[in-house]
Amino acid sequence: MGNKDTSKTDLVAVIKSLRAYLLEKGHRFERGPRYESQNATVSSVAATVRRYVGLGYTAYMQVGDPPVYAMLGRGHQEVHIFEPQDPQVRAWLEDDQMALNHPAVRAHLLQGAGLSEGDVPLARTPQVFRVTEVDGVFIISSEDASPQR
Repeated sequence: MGNKDTSKTDLVAVIKSLRAYLLEKGHRFERGPRYESQNATVSSVAATVRRYVGLGYTAYMQVGDPPVYAMLGRGHQEVHIFEPQDPQVRAWLEDDQMALNHPAVRAHLLQGAGLSEGDVPLARTPQVFRVTEVDGVFIISSEDASPQR
């Protein structure tokens, strides 16, 4: 039972750290397309990670058993693959009319991680995080938000 408590504590710490990073001031979230794959298999974080690794991404971290979150990267691009555990977050992600940068969304994410605005620094390099859904699994991919010259 100790292992289960430790893994839950680890998951909470990872989620707090991830939210603090993604919510750094200057980052923006945009919606990407929704996809329905032609696969007959049910999509999951683990299956999506395998697909990205097959495309040349390196898997840096997976959390949960089975995984509910994973972080991958290739070059300067990072990818976060997850199944939302918070029903409110899932509802907002599935609602195309809800602005992902809305103050209510931000406040909920900060509160859920036990953070306040004062805990979140200004991003060194502002990013645009594009949120895409594939068969119920969400993928956040990063893009540099600095103006093109």
